[in-house]
Amino acid sequence: MEEKLAPRLEDYLETIYLLEKENRVARVKEIARARNVKMPTVTEVLKRLSEKGFIKYEPYGYVSTTEKGRAYAEELYRKHKVLIRFFESVLGLPPEDAEREGCLIEHHLSDETVKRIEKLMEILKEKNIRPFEEENGNG
Repeated sequence: MEEKLAPRLEDYLETIYLLEKENRVARVKEIARARNVKMPTVTEVLKRLSEKGFIKYEPYGYVSTTEKGRAYAEELYRKHKVLIRFFESVLGLPPEDAEREGCLIEHHLSDETVKRIEKLMEILKEKNIRPFEEENGNG
């Protein structure tokens, strides 16, 4: 990712990407519902993402990611999934905590750090090491 977005904009871009995956397009109303905000707040963010070239957006129309936006969102979502898996499988956090923590941290870790976390998970899996299994009652 060459241009770095602010965490708030990243969250909206990821939401649009996920809605697109589910419904082929996103609408302001759906984005507002997913982000638990009012529609004028969404409109303000969409203007900023559009100006930066991450989405296509026409007022009262559909919202879709551009190629640049989709690539950025896919990388962000990949990080998100890796971190949630790490928090659940390695640290033994409950899914809802893993999701919350993953959302908070995904914006601040480099691609290289996430790749190393993935590698660590592979090594632990190969060696059948589950550090928190006994503590959380799964063992």
